[in-house]
Amino acid sequence: MKTTIDNNTRVLQIVTSTQTQVFCNPKDYKEVAKELNLVEGYYTVYHFWNGKQKKLSKKELNSLVN
Repeated sequence: MKTTIDNNTRVLQIVTSTQTQVFCNPKDYKEVAKELNLVEGYYTVYHFWNGKQKKLSKKELNSLVN
């Protein structure tokens, strides 16, 4: 799967338990999750704020994706 990163929105980094890393925009998150067959509890989602990586909670992720 190929995604195009839009620099005008936030960028998410998804890291799976097998150390697969994917970067995407919030609008592409559901499509990427389906492609990677993500299982809850076996991956972590980060976003970048002020040049630093920050782990997203479920609540924050839901507000970005919806």
